[in-house]
Amino acid sequence: MISKKEISKLKKRLPRGYFKQLVARVSFSDRTVSNFFEGKIYHLEIHQAVLDQIDEYEKQKTELLNRQNSVADAKQ
Repeated sequence: MISKKEISKLKKRLPRGYFKQLVARVSFSDRTVSNFFEGKIYHLEIHQAVLDQIDEYEKQKTELLNRQNSVADAKQ
């Protein structure tokens, strides 16, 4: 199980538009995913999808920042 406080921490790390992306990833309805984020239900698949989405977002963000820094630091 996951506490509401932990859910709140996870939500803060998710990218904008995360809800639609999560619904597309899992085989549950909008309402079920919403209930997970409200702490009313717990589904392992949704929890895993949330963590996967955070990992992917953080990786993309890191790659983008590295790319930005390499372009900004390049000699002209």
